[in-house]
Amino acid sequence: MTDTVNQNKLRGLAWSLFGSLCFTTVMSLAKLLDPNVKGAVLVFIRCLFGLIFFLPFLLKAGVETLKTQRPFLHLLRVIFTCLAIACTYYGYRNLPLAVGTSLGFTAPLMTTALAILVLKEVVTIKKWILIFVGYLGVLVIVQPPEFSFNSAVYILLLANLFASSSLICAKKLTATESTISMMFYVNVISTILSGIAACFVWVTPSLRDFIILVFLGLIGVTAQLCYVKSLQCANPSFLAPFEYSRLIIAIPIGFVLFSELPTMWTLIGSGVIITATLLVTRMELSKNIKVL
Repeated sequence: MTDTVNQNKLRGLAWSLFGSLCFTTVMSLAKLLDPNVKGAVLVFIRCLFGLIFFLPFLLKAGVETLKTQRPFLHLLRVIFTCLAIACTYYGYRNLPLAVGTSLGFTAPLMTTALAILVLKEVVTIKKWILIFVGYLGVLVIVQPPEFSFNSAVYILLLANLFASSSLICAKKLTATESTISMMFYVNVISTILSGIAACFVWVTPSLRDFIILVFLGLIGVTAQLCYVKSLQCANPSFLAPFEYSRLIIAIPIGFVLFSELPTMWTLIGSGVIITATLLVTRMELSKNIKVL
């Protein structure tokens, strides 16, 4: 039983890490878009192509997998997801990749807090300390006294709250819903809602931007699949600290695409984050082998 629990956690970790790679790639592609491409248009095309790329999975699984016992929770998750996507793209497009990624690390704190309130998970003081230590590593990177805050910072923090709320909804849905149904409803309804918003600010993207948007849809739906799979294997409070891995992924991508070199503070903060994450992993995997 213990081996099965640990194996599921490791599978959840693997899905989560690959999802982080996909997420960072999507945010990097978004920064390459022409500023004239409005956020609503970006979200709509990303959702539209995400839906198109998802359809083969639906056809393979069959429409019977779309039966749901919790339509309201699906809708609530979709609303949180749309708000999170819109705020996240705005934040990343208006901030340096490393700064945006660092601010994104407030999400594990929010996810853990929500998991306690909604899912009634028990989180030990040691885990709280390690999560806050990881967050201190983020502060080392951002260096608040030297960083000029703007609206993009607050909007990105708000995106983390919406994303954490969506994550909690997804975790509750995994108890009764299939992966296919969860992805179907979030993609279909998100496409409809974002399409309505895009109608008011539509500007036809160039061929270059259109190609980027296609890849945004493909990689975005892959990231979504990874996160759903990770939630089916492990609890949000276990997965949350591994969001820190996005920084390690963002450093080489930022250098290649935007000529952003990591500073000494980035490297020090990354070391703090990695250490805290490894200790959380050890704590989670070892607690199941204790004799109760």
